[in-house]
Amino acid sequence: MSDGPNAYPPDGYHLEWVADDGWKLGGDGRICRRKNCGRLAVAALRRRNRRSKEGWNWWHYCELHLYGRKIEGGVVKVGRLVKDGS
Repeated sequence: MSDGPNAYPPDGYHLEWVADDGWKLGGDGRICRRKNCGRLAVAALRRRNRRSKEGWNWWHYCELHLYGRKIEGGVVKVGRLVKDGS
């Protein structure tokens, strides 16, 4: 686990990793969207875009810029805070 804000959940809670349906695995050979990154993307986030015919676009990111997510078992996952015993 990273040293970020979710590294140490508060007492009585734990972090549970679940699939994030807003992301897909694979960078399609694109470069990370993060400004000045330049690394190859590994996953894409589906973001709303009203100018697009579909109403959304894929934004591609490298493994360093997944915004608290991780790739595990071929799926992009996000940490969810869960009360112990739930």
